[in-house]
Amino acid sequence: MKTEERPAKNSNISFRGIFRPIFAVFFLYLTGDAFYRWDGFSFYASFSEFLPSLALITVLWSIVAFFAAVMLWLPGRALQWLGMRAGWKLSAGHWLLFTGFFLILAAAALLVKRLVWHDAPTSVILKALVLSCAALISIFTTWKFRTFPVSERPGHWSGVIQERITPLVWLFGIWLVLSVPLVVYHTWLKQGKDIPARKVSQIPAVEVDNDRPNIILVTFDALSARDMSVYGYDRPTTPFISRWAKTATVFTRTYAGSNITTPTTASLMTGKRVWTHRTFQVETASTPLKSNIENIALILKNYGYYNMAFISNDSANVKLLGISESYDIAEPAVKLTRPYGFRYIDALLYRLFYGKIKLYDWIFRGDFIFSKVRDILSRDFSVTQNPPEIVFNRFLKAVKPDHAPFFAWIHLVPPHAPYLPPGPYMGMYDSSPLLRGFDSQYRFRGGGPKEYADAQQPMVDILRARYDEFITYADKQFEHFMDRLNQRGLLENTVVVFSSDHGESFDHNFMGHNGPYLFESLTHIPLIIRAPGRGEGRIVGELTEQVDIPATVLDLVNIPVPSWMEGRSLVPLMLGQRLPPKPAFSMALQKNPSRGERITRGTLAVWDGDYKLIHYLEDGKSLLFNLRDDPGERDNLFDKEPETGRRLLALLKAALEKADDGIGR
Repeated sequence: MKTEERPAKNSNISFRGIFRPIFAVFFLYLTGDAFYRWDGFSFYASFSEFLPSLALITVLWSIVAFFAAVMLWLPGRALQWLGMRAGWKLSAGHWLLFTGFFLILAAAALLVKRLVWHDAPTSVILKALVLSCAALISIFTTWKFRTFPVSERPGHWSGVIQERITPLVWLFGIWLVLSVPLVVYHTWLKQGKDIPARKVSQIPAVEVDNDRPNIILVTFDALSARDMSVYGYDRPTTPFISRWAKTATVFTRTYAGSNITTPTTASLMTGKRVWTHRTFQVETASTPLKSNIENIALILKNYGYYNMAFISNDSANVKLLGISESYDIAEPAVKLTRPYGFRYIDALLYRLFYGKIKLYDWIFRGDFIFSKVRDILSRDFSVTQNPPEIVFNRFLKAVKPDHAPFFAWIHLVPPHAPYLPPGPYMGMYDSSPLLRGFDSQYRFRGGGPKEYADAQQPMVDILRARYDEFITYADKQFEHFMDRLNQRGLLENTVVVFSSDHGESFDHNFMGHNGPYLFESLTHIPLIIRAPGRGEGRIVGELTEQVDIPATVLDLVNIPVPSWMEGRSLVPLMLGQRLPPKPAFSMALQKNPSRGERITRGTLAVWDGDYKLIHYLEDGKSLLFNLRDDPGERDNLFDKEPETGRRLLALLKAALEKADDGIGR
């Protein structure tokens, strides 16, 4: 009992004593993450662009460290105050002991969850219950140790730790002080110097024709043509689009330029292939080359069009693509899947830093530790948080009669994962109770693209059913949108282009998109164009590309197609005429630096006639398929038909060589 009577060293639970080690530990983690982040960032930007991002995360991470210290200090002080009223002598050592026990138990619970019950549901209530149990056990354990000398040792070691971390605290503190003016400069002071480089008036003034048709480009994210009944899929996933397409032109062989959003939407806006505009990576990718002066929206703007962009996926944000100044209205995406508080913070960061600091959302990246806190606080949900009607309604609210002629690009998240249509769509194609919520799909998919074993195919098939159900829901929302446009008389003089950025895979032991694969499920996209005055529908079976869409739109509204567009107009095909056959290309080049270096890694694909060649640059492996006889791409003919394989490989390498030679230009 005498040990309990002795005053403990460092008995006061001081905020400074708690903040300093937290600050040091947080920044040790940040240091390691910064080296990891730079390894990927260097592929598409310079170190001078990385420094502002590092400065911003330094400021934000310091704020998080401060609040973490407050959350640890306040309960400790409160317990110490209550202990004094009850006659208990609670020291900093006791609090440190309790914190250590609690962290060990919480970590153990997380480890057991991942290793033993990784498929068990984890609601917010269950998480709170587990943490409460860990806290109670830690309190009991600390109480049992209260009379032992070990209870004083944490106080002693706390002093030793405080002394040892002093150089780190000073070092990280100096970097924090230097980071603040760097963030201020790049956010508010530097922007004025960049204005001359952002001028977009590159086309000579032309006579504006207000009678030109309006243009509405609707793209659904991760929508594969292979899962649409309008393209022959056995499930009735697109009943409305199938009816609507009877008075439109349906292109049955259109291929995306890549398998992820940012490169494909860059191609959609510039009419250039990925190896030409050099935007290889996703989200924070480098701005496509010359996109501020060479994009379809700018051309339309110079011909009197009022341009609007309603984009619900940040990976296709017009600021990210470097074309925001070509739009009169460009609404940012709203990340509805995040908890409300995090959603507010993310929106604030977007308003303050987007377009000024590249990795403005570093703190919210899925591979950054802070995202784990977000995941813990996130609730499970079974209905999409990004319904198409929200984006459609924004357009309908924004468009005005005096905007004619207008160009509107509407990019929607569905049917992108998570595949969560509302009732009655959920369960329409598979009545299984499995994979009906965000948590269950997230656990099975791993939060992103994933390779899977043959034994998992039955579960993948259920997931594909959820994807198909999501497509049917999106089809209905598109029907409602067309009805409202018709009611407002906006379809009388409007070209409607329906497409997607890329597809989605549930075969070849790969689910999702991104990664090194370019199979048909990932690259075959829908393209349906309905133009005013053309009441008869038409099906076009010629080979076409995503980069053909901008040139086609310009031709439909009688605007010359610029020479820098690699795509060509498909209007002759819409009129029943023919075009000379040409190959189509797609590429997954995320592993290559975006600027100044030749392409040496990744996957390339070329289509020519009925044949398709997929070539993996790193290991030199090639796959050859005859899609007419083998639409599922199961029979590799590269060794069976060597002449065709060598011809397509030579065609692919020649096109790549030409693209690499254009780097300097």
